[in-house]
Amino acid sequence: MPRNPSTGVYSKPAGTTPSVGQIIDPVPWNALTTDLGNEITNSLPRDGSAPMVAPLKLASGTVSAPGIGFATTPQTGLYLKGGGLLGFAQNGVDIAFDNDMVYAAKSGDYTALAVDDNAVHRFTAIATLTLTAAATLGANWHYTIIADGGDVTIDPNASETINGTPTLRVPNGSKCFIICSGTAFFAFVTSSETYGECRLSLSGGNLLLSRLNGRRLTINGAAELIPSAGVTLAATGLTPATLYYIYAYMNSGTMTLEASTTGSVVDSTTGIMVKSGDATKSRVGMVYPETGPVFTDTAKKRFVRSWYNDAGVSLFSNFTANRATTSTSLVELNSEIRCEALVWSGEIFEALSSGTCVSGASSGGNRSSLAFNGTTPEPSGSMAIVVAAGDSIPFSAQAVKTGLSEGYNYVTLIGGVQTSGTGTWYGDADSRRTSIAARVRR
Repeated sequence: MPRNPSTGVYSKPAGTTPSVGQIIDPVPWNALTTDLGNEITNSLPRDGSAPMVAPLKLASGTVSAPGIGFATTPQTGLYLKGGGLLGFAQNGVDIAFDNDMVYAAKSGDYTALAVDDNAVHRFTAIATLTLTAAATLGANWHYTIIADGGDVTIDPNASETINGTPTLRVPNGSKCFIICSGTAFFAFVTSSETYGECRLSLSGGNLLLSRLNGRRLTINGAAELIPSAGVTLAATGLTPATLYYIYAYMNSGTMTLEASTTGSVVDSTTGIMVKSGDATKSRVGMVYPETGPVFTDTAKKRFVRSWYNDAGVSLFSNFTANRATTSTSLVELNSEIRCEALVWSGEIFEALSSGTCVSGASSGGNRSSLAFNGTTPEPSGSMAIVVAAGDSIPFSAQAVKTGLSEGYNYVTLIGGVQTSGTGTWYGDADSRRTSIAARVRR
């Protein structure tokens, strides 16, 4: 067969180049015509009426001149990249396609390789994911991990970074998408959505941050899993009558609470309240310890407030004995009736006081009003007037206060006599109790 099977070059058989007057030997000429017929039969018809019966071998080509192209657009087609990789050219530009996505479960530490491009690995236990050098993986290499059984720590090669840091922790229950630039790694943790599925409360003598309507809290941009038993903090070492903000942070993978007098700011990345100067700590509440130090949360003193899922607090206080004054100006009748609470910025403090009072002066009268953080009466204060000494009359006073400073505040009952004599507000005589009912809410 004159056609070389490896090169495709056809060579005429010997004795088939005639000259004028030569007597043609039929043997080589019959072989030639037979061979030509065979080669024509073995050629690929342009009309596509017959298929190839062996692999079609093409020129390697380049991105600007693909080995297989089109007559009208020769810059579009297929070519052979370096390393035996198939390339797709479109108008002379390389077009990249993802590898098939491959899912695999991992139960321990793993090193991500070039072949893991576009893979999804689900880690079922605490693990460290080591990344091969960025230059080896190459630009556009990407990889997805799911932490489903423990935290996964991503550790790039040598001094390389991920999101500009030496390592990145993917909290249990989160998903992370990693992409390589060829020199560094970048990641997006889907749990960067903000969560506050918790509430801070008093449990026994300690603070307790517990799950509520979910189980996650955003800390440092990641949706951290709140332990099923919650996170506690004792009052040990705190200064009484001092406002503390309570922050949650991750300490070597463990959620921990911190009490700090440092205020909060809005984190520009997540939009949640964090400790001023330390965005790794998320605000979860505030407290106002009493002497001991101890935490207090009673109907009279709401000194534990949650930042998340706080529907407001209700308060109630009353006189336990008769309280009297001879002052003609309004004064606090007795501090025991105060309703004290921590107030978040923007909250409303509303209160209603009622009871019975008596004037000791003929044709005298008692004045009653509510005041916040002092003795300045609220505009809605009321006055009770008696027509004769010794007569008693019920009274009520109500107030709604906004614009209070964040932190400790209280409402109290103030009173005075109109002209002279002694005004008395009953404590618990014949159930004529003087009291204040209040509520703080957003």
